Amino acid sequence: MRKFIVLPDNSRLKFKEADSSDIAGILELYNTVYSGKYTLPEATQADAAEKKIKDPNCLWFLALRKSKVVGSVIFSIDPVNRLGKIYAAVVLPELQGKNIMHYMAREAVEEVTETRKLVDVIYATTRTVSYAPQVVLEHLGFISLGIFPNVRRVQKHESHGLEVYFTKNAFENRMIMPTIIPELRKVYRIAQDILKLDDPLIVDQLEDVPQEDSIWFIYEDDAKKVAEKYMEYNQCGAKMAGFFPFHAPNMRFYSKDLKHEIFCNMNKQDGHMAIIAFKCQAKNFTNLLNSFCRAAKAVAGAEYVEIMVSAFDPMMQKQALEARFLPCSYFPAMAMNSGGERVDYLAMSRSFVNLDFTEMHLVKNNQRFLEAFMECWYNSLLRFNKPFEDDINIFNE
Repeated sequence: MRKFIVLPDNSRLKFKEADSSDIAGILELYNTVYSGKYTLPEATQADAAEKKIKDPNCLWFLALRKSKVVGSVIFSIDPVNRLGKIYAAVVLPELQGKNIMHYMAREAVEEVTETRKLVDVIYATTRTVSYAPQVVLEHLGFISLGIFPNVRRVQKHESHGLEVYFTKNAFENRMIMPTIIPELRKVYRIAQDILKLDDPLIVDQLEDVPQEDSIWFIYEDDAKKVAEKYMEYNQCGAKMAGFFPFHAPNMRFYSKDLKHEIFCNMNKQDGHMAIIAFKCQAKNFTNLLNSFCRAAKAVAGAEYVEIMVSAFDPMMQKQALEARFLPCSYFPAMAMNSGGERVDYLAMSRSFVNLDFTEMHLVKNNQRFLEAFMECWYNSLLRFNKPFEDDINIFNE
């Protein structure tokens, strides 16, 4: 790894991995850039930053001018899935426009993919308040593969884009012929066009599952107790479904009879919630999601819920869509299954606040994903709201 970044004006910045002595400078950088409104704990809290720096599955890269931290970017590594996430990329405002993040991200990507060979796939979610974050990553070989409406709240709710970097090994063991429901065909076709993927198997003859009674959830938000329960389940081999990388559960929703449980990660500052794992003994997964969403919004203050759905599970795709979860992205070769094959996933989300697409700047591919998202949103409106002429004729005497 290079020790210096040489800028176009021939000035140099020190490039290094973060250590505990850098924490004060890191927190100052994020506070300056985001005016104290950034929501990630590791970028705003000293103890969380210390924990992240010491995490063996985290690489935190910094740029320093003299002794001042002027740039920061974090890499998290999922060794099981050989998956990386690059996030929290930031540069001091007076140094923006000098391609500093381009150089930092390039060196970091090379370090984790070529030098240390830790991952086959890397992804990032980028702010869309400007083109810059998307363009920086596209110039490094990242590919735009989705849009997440209302995903985070800084000054106000923002939509983020998905950017993915694939190494040469990423598609060698990818499972082919995903099984997709017709409503998600357009989302797949965008990724297919970009990456020249195989044709999917379209399944449109799925049985409707009978409606069931609403599930009443009990709510647990003691993060330590939730983590202990989640670890207990994993250690005893309890059967849980779900996949959401780089998030640890800090909330748990469960029915009194324990037939239904959902572990999730909730950011209380902006209402972002990710479903990590779940247990569902009911046949109607739509009912589980609807019941959970009502509870998450009412008692936890969730404003946005996201779930990862396998591209090879059409029934779950159908039932998530029926629960008003809409497709945000298509991520080929995201995770490894037990047979060593890389499996495609869709990210699907449900927002509880009004969608706002003003002040968005999207590159072409993400514009296409937004159009696919809006098409599903519009179709869901038609599906769940009866046309006026089907209502009782209020004009008849």
